[in-house]
Amino acid sequence: MHGRVVELLGRRIVSGEFPHGSQLPNETDLAAQLDVSRGGIREAVKALAAKGLVEPRPRLGTRVLARDHWNLMDREVIDWHGQIGPPGFLDDLLELRLMVEPGAARLAAERATDEHLAALDSAYARMAEHAPTLPDGAETFVQADLTFHLTLLRATDNQLIQQLGRLLQTSLHHGLEASSHAPGGVAATLPLHHAVLEAIRAHRPTAAHRASTRLIETTQAAVRHMAEK
Repeated sequence: MHGRVVELLGRRIVSGEFPHGSQLPNETDLAAQLDVSRGGIREAVKALAAKGLVEPRPRLGTRVLARDHWNLMDREVIDWHGQIGPPGFLDDLLELRLMVEPGAARLAAERATDEHLAALDSAYARMAEHAPTLPDGAETFVQADLTFHLTLLRATDNQLIQQLGRLLQTSLHHGLEASSHAPGGVAATLPLHHAVLEAIRAHRPTAAHRASTRLIETTQAAVRHMAEK
C-alpha cells in the first residue's frame, strides 16, 4: 500500500498534474482520494521528499519542488519518467550515454575478460535472433540489448562506471525500448552493436570508441525521427 501511494503521487508530480511550486492537497483530502490512512500519506510524502520531489513544511503544507531538485537517478523517478515524463528526458539520457559509453567501450577493449566477451556474445546473439520478429518479442529483444550495454560498462573494470550502470539500468531500459520501436532503428543499430563487440574482442580501443559513438548517434537520429512523426 505504501509503495502504491508513493507511485500514484510520484506519477502525478512527474506528469505535471502537480506542477512545481504547487501545493499537494492536504493529508485528509489525499487520504480520502486514495482510500488510505493519513499516516500512509505522511509516509509517502516522506518518501517523495527523500527523492527531492516535494518539501513538507510544518503548518504550510507540502510544496512540489522544481525538477532541478529531483533525484533523477532514483530508479522510481526514472521509471515514472519513462512511462509518462516529458519526451526531452529520453534526449537527455542519450546525451548522457554519448558522454559515457564510448569511453567505456574504449576501456572495455583494453580490459574485457573472456567472461565479459561471452556475455556480450550471448546478448548480441539474442538481439540478432529476435530482431526479425519485432515488434513481437520486443521485451526479449530489449532485455538482451540492456544486457549488452550493462555488460559493456562492467567490462571497464571501473567500480564507478559499473555503479553508474546500475543507476542507469531503469532509464536504459526505457530508452532502449523506445529506440527499438523507432522505424529503421534496429536495422541501423544492430550492425553497430556487432562492430562494438568485434572491436572489444580484437582489443582495439579506438575502434570500440568510434563504433559506440556511431551506435548512440544512430539511435539518437532514429528516436528523433520517431518523435517528429
